[in-house]
Amino acid sequence: MIHRLPLILILFAGLSFTSAAEFEVIVSPRVTIVAREGITGGGHPVFAGNRILQIYPNHKDDFGGSFGTGSALSMDGGLSWTQGKDDWPLPMMIDLWADRLENGDLLAMGIHWTPNPAKRRDVIPQQAPDDAYRIAVSKDGGLTWTPASAVIDCPAEVGVVARPLPHIFQAKNGDLLMPAYTWSKRGNRSVLLQSDDRGRRWTLRSEITSAVAIIKSGVPVTTPWLETSVAYTGNGDLLAIVRTGSNVKSSLVSLRSTNRGKTWSSPEKLPFVGKLPSLNLLPNGVLTLVTALSKNHCRLYLSADGTGRNWSKAHVISSLTGGNVGVTMADDNQLILATPANRRIDSWNISIKPTADPAHELKAPTDIKMKKGVLFWAAVPKAVAYRITPILIKPGPLYQETDILPHAITETRDATPRVELGRQLLIGSSYAFELRSVDAKGRVSPVFRSQDIQL
Repeated sequence: MIHRLPLILILFAGLSFTSAAEFEVIVSPRVTIVAREGITGGGHPVFAGNRILQIYPNHKDDFGGSFGTGSALSMDGGLSWTQGKDDWPLPMMIDLWADRLENGDLLAMGIHWTPNPAKRRDVIPQQAPDDAYRIAVSKDGGLTWTPASAVIDCPAEVGVVARPLPHIFQAKNGDLLMPAYTWSKRGNRSVLLQSDDRGRRWTLRSEITSAVAIIKSGVPVTTPWLETSVAYTGNGDLLAIVRTGSNVKSSLVSLRSTNRGKTWSSPEKLPFVGKLPSLNLLPNGVLTLVTALSKNHCRLYLSADGTGRNWSKAHVISSLTGGNVGVTMADDNQLILATPANRRIDSWNISIKPTADPAHELKAPTDIKMKKGVLFWAAVPKAVAYRITPILIKPGPLYQETDILPHAITETRDATPRVELGRQLLIGSSYAFELRSVDAKGRVSPVFRSQDIQL
């Protein structure tokens, strides 16, 4: 019997996928990271040695008027979490996240000040105070940190930096790169910042796009929060994904740089919407994009060839989620995803796996029932796990704007014939469920589909 790691679903490094039909998106059962008042976002997980560190905002979502962050820690790959210190490793931050650099160090970026949105068009631009930003570096997996001041220099014509954004990554020459968005009387912009001194001083590398340019491309812009994610593609280009609004009609746009982020292409409308996009290029060559809206699911999209020119259908991870989702990539080619939902943060481990071989002699689960959000079925001999795919048939009365999109496959950790799904599916909605058994070789049974079930 092969060893099956709970929650950490190992990807097959080194494989090169050319078609979305050649692989599957497999997610672990939902795990709650933390439940407490004041949570306004999913926070930002990061792998730190054999630990996962999660840092999240723990205050009202009022863009700068309140402070505080919390933390949580997992020692078992996300199977369980313990609450960590508050206001750590930097105190009194509006937002804080950590990224793992290529040498293994952790770099935390803390935001202590943000400009007033009501004054973003003022003739006299707002000025960041000396303590607007802080960084901290850990060389021992987050056990100890060395704090330092950080400065962001941005030309007056570009505006004041409204928000630095995850994630910080490294250019080919070792410089650090970080997306952000700016405000000025001339309009809102998405920009790329750079640092050649390990995050202490940041300068403008390039203007990615502006609200005016996005509108000229035919995409309405209905928010000043031009949240942007930037990552390398499989062919060495830089790709930027930019938010344009907050509703189900607010398309994301993409832009591309072929000269290391110095100049960018015109914005192109993507066939899906969302807030706070997150791009990650996996070691197997697949480029991933995660985004979410509170009434339109947290979704994963895949670019099989890694270029970001073509994207797969949606893979819904959770439907009960806020828009501010945190995502990080693990060393073993998996994603950890954290979403906010009703005063808690939930997490999933996500893997991109080659399509499983069939096991025709293995029986499929039957006798499927749901009670109080828990799905049950009859146990199957020789099954070591089960795969469950929710199928949204009809959204409930509270979700009339919600798109009917396909869900990712949830794989149980063991052969227990039950899984809790109630806190990630739409209340009052109609679902069917497709179930398969999994044998010790990772093969799957024929599918069995349940009758429609009303939540």
